[in-house]
Amino acid sequence: MKMLLFMVIFYFCNVNGFESDLIGCFKNMPKNSSVYLANIQGDDHCIKSCNGIYYRYFSFYKGHCACSNFLGEQVTNSTCDSYCLDNQCDGLTQITNVYPTGNLVPGPPRNLSIANITSSSCRVYWREPESYINIIGYVVRAVPTQTFSTYPSNTLEWTFGNSTFQNEISTLLSATRYNISVHSISNEGNGASVYQIITTKLADPDTLPQQPVILSSDGYKMKIKLASTTNNNGPVSAYRIIVVKSDDNQAFQKDSVLSYTEAQRNGLSYYVAAEIKPEDINKEFTVGDGKRYGPFYNARLDPKTNYNILLGLVSYYNGETKIVYSQASGYHNGISILNVYDDSDQGDSPGVIIGLSIAIGLLTFMFITGIVGFLILKSRIVNRRQRLSENQELTLQGPMIEVENNGYIHEEDHIPVNHYRNLKQKVRTLSSNQLKIEPTNLLGVGKFGKVNSGTLHENDTLTTVTCYSIYDKKMNQDTKKSMLQELDLLIKTGKNENILNLIGTSETREMVVVVMEYASMNLKDFLLGSRDHLNGKFSNMTEYQAFEIAIGICRGMAHLHNANILHKQLCARSVLISNDFVPKVANYGLAQYFSHNKIPDYTRWTALEVFKGHQHIPKSDTWSFACLLWEIIALGGTPYGNISSNNEIPDQLNKGIRLPQLRYINDELYQIMLDCWQLVPDERPKFEDLVDILNNFKGQCTSIQMLSFNIYSNFQYEQFYPDMELSVRPVF
Repeated sequence: MKMLLFMVIFYFCNVNGFESDLIGCFKNMPKNSSVYLANIQGDDHCIKSCNGIYYRYFSFYKGHCACSNFLGEQVTNSTCDSYCLDNQCDGLTQITNVYPTGNLVPGPPRNLSIANITSSSCRVYWREPESYINIIGYVVRAVPTQTFSTYPSNTLEWTFGNSTFQNEISTLLSATRYNISVHSISNEGNGASVYQIITTKLADPDTLPQQPVILSSDGYKMKIKLASTTNNNGPVSAYRIIVVKSDDNQAFQKDSVLSYTEAQRNGLSYYVAAEIKPEDINKEFTVGDGKRYGPFYNARLDPKTNYNILLGLVSYYNGETKIVYSQASGYHNGISILNVYDDSDQGDSPGVIIGLSIAIGLLTFMFITGIVGFLILKSRIVNRRQRLSENQELTLQGPMIEVENNGYIHEEDHIPVNHYRNLKQKVRTLSSNQLKIEPTNLLGVGKFGKVNSGTLHENDTLTTVTCYSIYDKKMNQDTKKSMLQELDLLIKTGKNENILNLIGTSETREMVVVVMEYASMNLKDFLLGSRDHLNGKFSNMTEYQAFEIAIGICRGMAHLHNANILHKQLCARSVLISNDFVPKVANYGLAQYFSHNKIPDYTRWTALEVFKGHQHIPKSDTWSFACLLWEIIALGGTPYGNISSNNEIPDQLNKGIRLPQLRYINDELYQIMLDCWQLVPDERPKFEDLVDILNNFKGQCTSIQMLSFNIYSNFQYEQFYPDMELSVRPVF
């Protein structure tokens, strides 16, 4: 009977073509990696079922189908003499023929879910596949299926290790529908995908509307010309025309713009006059025509009031509304130039004429008095200069130059600065006898002169310093103004351990010497010099030191931002390392100088919004810091070294390309970089926050491998390409 059963099964397998694929006869198939399917009609159905749920092997006996990814103990490489599968064995040892399904890759990850969806990011969660085999890692892909952006809608892709089951994906486009999928990676190939459709939230429009152009006004009405605006962050749903009474000097709050009636009721000096369709934007519009546009009343204007007109771009999407506004048409450099009134029926009264006559007389008297006073003062100054000693303060003694610092974040009430007075009050004056400049040790060349090392002698101590020699007597007025602007930055910066501090100034008849702290090398050279194979490491800089340097830079940058100073050129070359290995942020203001005839090209560290023509803001420095952090971890490697031309960088960033996660840093550390590269600047961390985060990571270095410089198989240093980072031309 047993022999008859064997012959029947042997015939059945040959007929169905499985015998040639027989792996062999196995017993004790592992139950923890197997699944049993009942009521399967034939082995053809069994192989399809097991293959469909991504298992490698199948066995079939008496209507019971078993699927497995691992084999048990092989009895023979031919067919079994007897069969017993799962609970059909009546306590006997399980034994069965095993065949391949033809499937080698893992199944889809389980429990895919997506949360924390913002305008540019989301967090993806998943679990390992049900049919688990050896998995190397996971790939998360974001495929845009519908977007309002004019930027190339490329597929974004992130790769994570096999122990990662959640992560935040960023650099997504706003108001865009994405197909988010996850699949595993194995040695045999990519596993099956699981996906979910999401839609990112609406962000503020990325382009401000153009200022309305005022064509004419008759006192009660004003004719304006409007222009359309593109929006890559969502739809252009409508345009709003805002009327502002400039005489009231009321701060414009974009979140409290109401209709005319509501504005009157709430005491606001601005209101929405009209909301028009996008297709009507290129037509002329009359403000104050007394008509209704949508829910808004376009009230007549008051002829005696000064007005300003703003254009608002409105974007509606999925229940969200975002609005941005243009600058006011009635303002020019902060002074109202639009005075809407009608004087056709109003003559000049006698009182007005008398008042104007008196005012003109007073101004004439004051003008003549001022000229006389100036001539007397000038005569005294000339006589005093002739009595000055050899150490006279010629350098900055000329007429006060009032300058506005381009690297400084402007405040509303900016008062021009008398830099000469600031130098006297805030900066130490060093005598030329205390200072010795080393003419043979040239550190670099700046815009206004050479930079050498030197020694400062005080309190019986010699201190090495940096000396910037400026022959300002030979400068024209514009150059001196520029120099004072950059000197003003150093004055305003104050003192901090992690910036290149200003020590003082020393003046002679010919020049002024700006004395700063000395640092032996820049961070770029330090990182490249740390590339060394020592005791199983590929760096002689420890992981702890790398975090210390990054934290020090964050502290220095936080200090600059608290002083309302933007850096704009943050990279490894902009950071100096002191003799006691303290990082000092430099290369801003007058502390900017370079060696030889090559100057840095900062394209690879520049924030995306700057490429789009937006103004550099503090969070733009945060973007640059993440590139610098990658540069530290890569031991001086060139960012985006696979992109040969700097001209291609802006386009690649627009497409979502970011610096890759290096193999020897973990997901949490890389996530900090991604946070700094968020498309919306407000979503990037501040430098104070980065100090706390990196301090926490530094404390976990010994227990969790946030960063490891241990040598691994096939290790290669990230390439350093000088020509991609430096421009060959005269320094300044």
